[in-house]
Amino acid sequence: MKIERAPAAQDRCWQRSDWSWLVLILCLVVLIWCGAYNRWTWRAWSTPISYSGDSWAALAAAKALAAGDIPPVLPKYPPTLGAPFHANWNDYPSVEEGILVWNGLLARLFGLFTGSNLAVLSAHLLAAASFYFVARQMRYHPLFSFVGAMLFAFSRFAFARSLHHLTLTFYWHVPLGLLVIWYCLTRAPIHKDRRLMLSCGIVAILFGIQNIYYTGIFLQFLVGVALYQAVVRRPWSHAFFTLGLAAVVVFTFFLMNIDTLYNRLANGPNPAAIDRNYAGVELYALKPIELIVPVAHRITAIETWGKTRYGRQAFVVGEMGSPYLGLVGMCALLLLAGHTAWHLARQNLQSVSWYVWPLLWIFAYSVIGGVNSLLGVFGLVLFRSANRYSIVILALVLLFLVRNSTSLARRWSWKSRIGLAGSMLVIGLLDQIPVEPRSWQITEISKLQRADVQMVAQLESGLPRGAMIFQMPVMDFPEVPPVRDVADYEHFRPYLHSRYLRFSYGSNKGRNRERWQHEAQQLGGARLVGLLEQYGFAAILINRKGYEDGAAALVAELGSLSKAALLFQGPHFSCVVLKPVRRPTLPPEFDKSWYDLESDGGNDWRWSSGDASVVFHSSESNPRRVHLSFELQTLIPRRVSLSVNDQTLYTSSIQPSNPGDPVAIDFMLAPGKSELLFRTDVPGVLPASQDKRRLAFAVRNFHVRE
Repeated sequence: MKIERAPAAQDRCWQRSDWSWLVLILCLVVLIWCGAYNRWTWRAWSTPISYSGDSWAALAAAKALAAGDIPPVLPKYPPTLGAPFHANWNDYPSVEEGILVWNGLLARLFGLFTGSNLAVLSAHLLAAASFYFVARQMRYHPLFSFVGAMLFAFSRFAFARSLHHLTLTFYWHVPLGLLVIWYCLTRAPIHKDRRLMLSCGIVAILFGIQNIYYTGIFLQFLVGVALYQAVVRRPWSHAFFTLGLAAVVVFTFFLMNIDTLYNRLANGPNPAAIDRNYAGVELYALKPIELIVPVAHRITAIETWGKTRYGRQAFVVGEMGSPYLGLVGMCALLLLAGHTAWHLARQNLQSVSWYVWPLLWIFAYSVIGGVNSLLGVFGLVLFRSANRYSIVILALVLLFLVRNSTSLARRWSWKSRIGLAGSMLVIGLLDQIPVEPRSWQITEISKLQRADVQMVAQLESGLPRGAMIFQMPVMDFPEVPPVRDVADYEHFRPYLHSRYLRFSYGSNKGRNRERWQHEAQQLGGARLVGLLEQYGFAAILINRKGYEDGAAALVAELGSLSKAALLFQGPHFSCVVLKPVRRPTLPPEFDKSWYDLESDGGNDWRWSSGDASVVFHSSESNPRRVHLSFELQTLIPRRVSLSVNDQTLYTSSIQPSNPGDPVAIDFMLAPGKSELLFRTDVPGVLPASQDKRRLAFAVRNFHVRE
């Protein structure tokens, strides 16, 4: 394996002139980025790059951090979401704390939307600076290092991910990770060079606080290097240092995930929060053809060809578009393949470039049916979207191209070098940068923004400060299919512009606590209004795109009720004002031993599978007396008892033909949580119908009042 030797510690790879090159790179990145996204006016800068889908989630996270509603690293319970509770953002791992904090800081300093644009720009700037620094540390020519930095910063991957996959757009540390791998292979012993050891440790920490996909591939490279060091019988200290870096990455990763780990210990696991399966591993695997076939391009003929020949005929369609390496990247990949084949044909394995081996591993790991697929068969589906490693492939082939260009043009004149470098740069940028957004596209996003601002202004003027709003149709969070035309994360739209309202959407799915929302919207207008007012909601905000008739029937039904009044009605949203009770209660939480709520329009009931519990929540600091009423039903004779804190409140025998009188119980509700236990002496049985559930007893018309 041919590896260029790293310079000695006393050798200087970074010269004074490199600062000039770096300034030039950063200035050009800003100008090209503004041109690529058509951000030349203040209106354009105050309009987010995208305002849909995952972008709403990224903006919501930035706002929550900017407003101080959630802390970095620690458990996250944004108080303005998940009403009437505080939302829980801890079940879904958010290990990219460094990027989230940076985005939140920019949002706090410059405003949410301008700050989000600056965050995307900063990702491009960091990518360019990082690549140039790494290339110069490897002693590649500054001119070709400059070209590689520009092409790496403006990869098709960056434009495809952009704001809606912001944590993936921050791939700037990938070249730094490759530099660390290079040092581990060539500099020995690193642990005796304190500055270098500290630098490698910082890079390891950077990988631990950013996107988990980059964390995973860096760990794989480190383990591979440690195995190589053991095979070639280098001193054990070398492998120990490499594995030590891996340990730093793992420790940092778990530190960033402390909120999720704590939440799991406190509340138990929640597997439904992340929906991952083997099908996703194949769907989002790396398809090598997508590295070279563009399905989106500024030249219409090329785009049409890519879509016709591949995009519209592909059977497995995942995250298509982002893996495209670009013409220069493709040439670099072919050059590396030819270089490798030449030396292998001559049986000269020692001359094969070291860039080949991590590249081969990425292909072996990431393609459909590769190592990642094998791991998926055994249940490890965390890194399902292995196509995202295309950006690591681009970093490797561009570094190899810069290296070979440096070697090729070593004796060339400056004019010849500039000619080669300029050709690569111009061709590469024109190929990789998509057509800039037209002014009408920015106008459309801005128009949607203004509509949301006006809607929230009406809400805040017509509702008291801190008012709770129930959002319909009910949608889980995160990663769920659309409800008709209501996209995933679209319920964040009013939250992004609100100053002091609270919204029902936005708590991690899978917990029993939020189960009530889906059940409430099935009760019909009158009962829904009564329940929401009991829980303290001041309004219902309806996204009309979620209903076949544009929610006309629902709005008419709610508007006909004496308690409800229509606050406004727009093209996308309608809002009905409610009259919340003076001392609201919180929704009871039925545990997993209860089946879903059923209703016939006038009555509702819920079957249990056996012993079951209901958790009551109280946000007040003092105990309060509540009145509980319900009826019991069973398929076979049984006894049912109720207790709170080991105190029996009720016990009775019930018969299928004679369920008994309605149950009415008064008890003291303690601050925090109180658990009402239902116990029965007979387990659940299969009913005579086609119902395959085991049914024990049902509670009918379960109501909690003051």
